[in-house]
Amino acid sequence: MKKVLILAVALMVAAAPVFAQGKKAKSEASAPAGKTLSASGAVTAVTADSLSVKGKTGEWTFAVDGKTNVQAKGASHKTAAAKADAKPTPITDFVKVGDQVSVKYHDMGATKHAANVMVVTAKPSAK
Repeated sequence: MKKVLILAVALMVAAAPVFAQGKKAKSEASAPAGKTLSASGAVTAVTADSLSVKGKTGEWTFAVDGKTNVQAKGASHKTAAAKADAKPTPITDFVKVGDQVSVKYHDMGATKHAANVMVVTAKPSAK
């Protein structure tokens, strides 16, 4: 009986590094790539897949996708209504040229992915 117990413990100790490597690979895969940075300024251009912002120190172009969180006045109601109708809500519904925005983004080298776009001051619409 002692031999079986010793053999079982030896197998668990030998297998421990294999399980540890599997957990490490999963946690690395779920972590976002690149550093999270922020920028703010006026929107110079906006499309369904990109956002350009001119700040005091430069101009940046960010990639935008379905994972980008947009915070603007009325955005939560409009997004909820679109989800009920199973329709996508593009960033162009909430962000306009001239709006003052704050962007949190991931710098991935060649591209900058906008994770969160918050409209600080919306440009008044022409009446």
